Amino acid sequence: MSPPWRNGDTGPLCSGRRQRRQRARAPLTPRARTGTYAPRVGRDRPEEESMGARGLLMLGALLAAAGCGSAPAPTPSENTDTEQLVKYYRKKNNLPPSAKLAVTGLHDSSIKGAREGTLEIGEGAGAQKITFVTSPDGHFVAFGTVEDVTVDPAKAIMAKIDLKDQPVKGPADAKVTIVEYSDFQCPFCSRGYATIENEVLKQYGDKVRFYYKSYPLPFHPWAKPGAVAAECAKQQSPEAFWKVYKGFFENQGQISKDNVKDKATEYLADTGIDMTKWADCFDNQKSAPAVDAQMQEGSSVGVRGTPGFIINGRLVSGAQPFDSFKNVIEDELASAK
Repeated sequence: MSPPWRNGDTGPLCSGRRQRRQRARAPLTPRARTGTYAPRVGRDRPEEESMGARGLLMLGALLAAAGCGSAPAPTPSENTDTEQLVKYYRKKNNLPPSAKLAVTGLHDSSIKGAREGTLEIGEGAGAQKITFVTSPDGHFVAFGTVEDVTVDPAKAIMAKIDLKDQPVKGPADAKVTIVEYSDFQCPFCSRGYATIENEVLKQYGDKVRFYYKSYPLPFHPWAKPGAVAAECAKQQSPEAFWKVYKGFFENQGQISKDNVKDKATEYLADTGIDMTKWADCFDNQKSAPAVDAQMQEGSSVGVRGTPGFIINGRLVSGAQPFDSFKNVIEDELASAK
């Protein structure tokens, strides 16, 4: 019998305001009231302890273990019993014998004397990976990421985002930077488009700087071709990119996988770009690697569904109302004074 979390993979979600936190490996079912995609209700994934209240208690135990006792602590490699760790995790989470568990990447932790590693559940690309840290004596383990509290998390997020040569609206000295990761076919993304264009940018003017990046979801047939079309336009002209961006979102219901190229051609008609060069880029998927890189980048900063917005390093998920953006933007503007 396969582990229950291997029955399906939600992938990223097209999300509205009330998107629930995604459970791992659960099949998608549309929500009746909101139309969002959500995982099927069922058995939870194996317990992954966060560095919240429980994680802090465990971390305290780790630090105590590192500092107590008069005898020198043995080296971590002598005490990290990976077999015992796997046995403990399997029993605690009631995992069947058929579930494949393995410890990988064991290395010295930033916590003196401790060790960090990854517990992999399953095999191949579908494996669930859970980070952990063990105490020097090997008796205690905390599941979750060890983070350096001296690092500004918002700045760390922004440092992961490549904004060079990206189409942008707003001045370079704006106090607030908004980066959207979105899908041209996602209906909630068209709501996000309207909120950004008709409210956020108009309300805040030169106080904000806005970037758009593609995050086409695999279950939207023309989302990836649309992203490729926009990226091909961007490579010649930022203005041409914004034409395609506007055309796709404002005419979303008229576009299909079969006519997406024709529609993009229509939106680009008066931009003055080399259409032969653009068509070659689109037909041969020359901009697809750039689109894939934007998706990977979005995932690395916490985007799990569309639309996703990073506002000065703070994640806002889903098609939120203007007030949700206002609260974050006003907070950032106040902090910048």
